[in-house]
Amino acid sequence: MFSQIFSKKSKLYRWSVLILCLVIAAPIAIDFSFEELYLNTPKYQNHRSVRPAIVAVVPGASVYKNEPSPVLKDRLDCALELYHQGKVRKILLSGDNGSIYYNEARPMLLYILKNKVNERDIFVDHAGFRTLDTLVRAKEIFQIKDLIFVSQKVYQPRAAFLAKKIGLKFQAFESDRRIYSSGPFSRFREFFARTLAWVDMNLFKTNPKYLGDPFPIEESGIKTWKGSVL
Repeated sequence: MFSQIFSKKSKLYRWSVLILCLVIAAPIAIDFSFEELYLNTPKYQNHRSVRPAIVAVVPGASVYKNEPSPVLKDRLDCALELYHQGKVRKILLSGDNGSIYYNEARPMLLYILKNKVNERDIFVDHAGFRTLDTLVRAKEIFQIKDLIFVSQKVYQPRAAFLAKKIGLKFQAFESDRRIYSSGPFSRFREFFARTLAWVDMNLFKTNPKYLGDPFPIEESGIKTWKGSVL
């Protein structure tokens, strides 16, 4: 009797260990696959070697007292560099504006407007709640096929994966301009975000929170500022 109970517990233990290993191994494998994909992705830290594209896409990040955080400011400065050097003709600002208490899009827009950009060339997507939303909406709403994604290096492999899945021609511009205090936590968080992105694309075919009518990037972006932005 005792041996039977011990045998059942032993089998349960082995199965538990196996399941735990799978749960741990799968995210690690996904993380490595994203890094491997990124090795073959066009990526730059200097505008001189970037191939021209239609638009620089800037995803949102934290804002403090209606001012861009250092992470966001560096993204915006890099997008401005690409624009002023003639590498892109448009800038798409994609931020979280899902609450009256928090708005990433407005500080992004105001920052860009201070830096001698033709107003018609600035587009705002106020439903960029996460990278998936930003890239799918870039393709479906703004009719973008060719973009330079401006963000810190740690986030770029996930963006490259999503872009490949939805059929966007993608270049990564790594906007790291300093050492960020959030660096270690960002990498930890990104590990799980990559697993979620893989699940979204491969298992659930997740759509953005909002879609809408097309607004081609070739037109003037001024109308996109209104409503929840200004």
